[in-house]
Amino acid sequence: MKSIRNASLALTHTMIGALVGVTTLAMAQGGPAITGVSADQYASMCATQAVTMPAPYGESDLKGNPKLQDYCKCFGDKFAERAMKLTPDTAKSGSLKQTVNEEQDMRNSCRKKYNLPQLKFPS
Repeated sequence: MKSIRNASLALTHTMIGALVGVTTLAMAQGGPAITGVSADQYASMCATQAVTMPAPYGESDLKGNPKLQDYCKCFGDKFAERAMKLTPDTAKSGSLKQTVNEEQDMRNSCRKKYNLPQLKFPS
């Protein structure tokens, strides 16, 4: 179980780093157009990779659910929105636990929006 948690945390940090990089590139190019791509890319990862990880660290409980794509789009949008608020300096200032808690809140808010089961995370 600990290895699954570590994999989830690694995925979270990888996605934050990637989205911060994309955000920085978008800002350097003077426009937010890339942001939509990053949200779509994360939504795609949610639907293809996160469904292979067991809940509560992944989305395997939603595999095959007709609402999965909508859920992943919702979460991808929230993830990208949060990344847009980050700068390279602020991305490093939050603790890993804080980052994971924010991600869990975003996931459960999207699950609530589509009437999907809420995830219960171990303390």
